[in-house]
Amino acid sequence: MSDYKMIPCEHYDYLELACLRGYQLKIELLDGTQCQGQAITTQTRADKTEWLVIQQQTQHALRLDHIVAITPADANAEFGRVLIATKQD
Repeated sequence: MSDYKMIPCEHYDYLELACLRGYQLKIELLDGTQCQGQAITTQTRADKTEWLVIQQQTQHALRLDHIVAITPADANAEFGRVLIATKQD
């Protein structure tokens, strides 16, 4: 998608760590909604958009530039709340 905005590499690293550890994440989205799920993997699709796959009752993919912040729910998580993307004009 031509409107996709890549997120900074250091933020991507937190997403990868969350997937590696299988953290339960509270996820805040640009549209103001929130969801929670277990981080499974990240994906890069043919159109070069990047996605976070989470497990709820089923798997869902969230476009990375639509994620405002992630917060691990795990007590021993290696990081706290991380801002991923900012609201776009």
